[in-house]
Amino acid sequence: IDMATLGTGSTGTGFSFGKVGPGVTSEPHRHDEIEAFVVLSGAGKVRTDLGEIPVEAGDVVLFHPFEAHVLRNDGDEDLNFLDVYWRDGKAALDAAAKVVAPRRPIFVFSTPPTPNGDLHLGHLSGPYLGADVYTRFLRMKGVEAYHLTGSDDYQSYVATRADADESTPAKVARHYANEIRTTLALLDCEVHSFLPTLGDDAYAEFQAACFRSLLSSTAVDLRQSPALFDAVTGDYLYEPDVSGLCPDCGGSTSGNICEECGSPNLCHDLRAARSRHSAEAPVVGSVLRAELALERCYDNIDRHLKASGAPVRIMDLFARLRQRGDFSVPVTHPSEWGLPAEGLPGQVIWVWPEMAFGFLYNIQALARLLGRDWNAAMPSNDWQIVHFFGFDNSFYHALLYPAIYAEVFSHWTPRIRYHVNEFYLLDGQKFSTSRGHAVWGKEILGPKTVDIVRLHLGLTRPEGERTNFTLDALRRTEKEIFQRIWLNWLDELDQEIKQDFDGRVPDAGDWAPADRDFFTRIEIH
Repeated sequence: IDMATLGTGSTGTGFSFGKVGPGVTSEPHRHDEIEAFVVLSGAGKVRTDLGEIPVEAGDVVLFHPFEAHVLRNDGDEDLNFLDVYWRDGKAALDAAAKVVAPRRPIFVFSTPPTPNGDLHLGHLSGPYLGADVYTRFLRMKGVEAYHLTGSDDYQSYVATRADADESTPAKVARHYANEIRTTLALLDCEVHSFLPTLGDDAYAEFQAACFRSLLSSTAVDLRQSPALFDAVTGDYLYEPDVSGLCPDCGGSTSGNICEECGSPNLCHDLRAARSRHSAEAPVVGSVLRAELALERCYDNIDRHLKASGAPVRIMDLFARLRQRGDFSVPVTHPSEWGLPAEGLPGQVIWVWPEMAFGFLYNIQALARLLGRDWNAAMPSNDWQIVHFFGFDNSFYHALLYPAIYAEVFSHWTPRIRYHVNEFYLLDGQKFSTSRGHAVWGKEILGPKTVDIVRLHLGLTRPEGERTNFTLDALRRTEKEIFQRIWLNWLDELDQEIKQDFDGRVPDAGDWAPADRDFFTRIEIH
């Protein structure tokens, strides 16, 4: 088409004269503007996404944003037309969104942080940045994806922090849940549903119903089994209340899980155990608890892990667990902090099985925000779940939870993918709140630094192996990548626009399919 531009009207409307010679067919053409051809003389055909129509002098043809159109001159004389075009942002967005194919929803979970303290870079570099970037990537591709997390309010570590602060677990949980949300916002971490569990009556009722179903399953028994007690106070000991040597790898560990090798323990099987309460060696007694006989679930776990394409580290953890033979995991514990375990006075639902059901409740909470019908009590096979967590939580997320789901939701075949990170070190050592060896998110994040910190954490996060953070390395990333490469490129682009286009971003012109897809991604996001 030979075009002669007439200019742009005061309302942002453009005008051109066009001419198509006899026997000529224009190239396929699509763009974000609304466009109209007013045929002045000659005759031909216009082909669009909807088909082909004949046109002649006096006809007007209107094209919607991104509607492909081709003009063909079948006659013996020139086909002359007036081209009128203008932009309508809403119409362009609506048209672009229609090309996005419907997908199953993907729920991306970053493991709910324990509200016994704020988040440091060791936390942020792992599940939270990972889940945020992954969700953004999916949404840019037009996938219906959501990032969900919350505060793990009933963790025993919350009660431990409350004791140290001479406060109450509820006050500690509420305070640090707010601090955590603030830090995630400073990281520019987009969370579509943040679920605090404390004080939510519907959440407590849902957990009670799930626990009743679990208790009635064939894999759960009430058992009088060995447990540790403080030799001085007589207190029941688990999780942060007791430490010792891991029965699997021999490394130092707290009760119930080993951070080094990821293996679970039963507390009474720790070697050289010590109570946090009295620093004395605990005594072994027994207590009646609800226990999940995990060996009865091994086949279900095995099928799930193979279907999920679980990472090698998780498969190795499962293999080591199976070698231990029968392994019953208490799903209730004597405690004053937590959701009460029905039928077991003085005991609470262990927070890790609670979290398994909490993920489903969070999906339902998101549904209320979006006006959807996702039901926590009836999880759907259409759901795709993706978990981001540290390796030390692998037993819970990838082994315990699939076993629990199979016992409670027989109709559901969970579709879950696992993204596991290792430890992020600080100057070669683990981040440690107790030793003050940490860089807190609020210390380093702000409007002027967040992009640099996100870039550096993205480059150095411990995806497959432990990696190390130093302030010097962060400064090098800022200088050598952020400033020298990225900002210099932006400066050069700005200069080219000023030099070649009088400081105005040029018109997009014809849109190829890739351009259209990109427009869809950035507008939806």
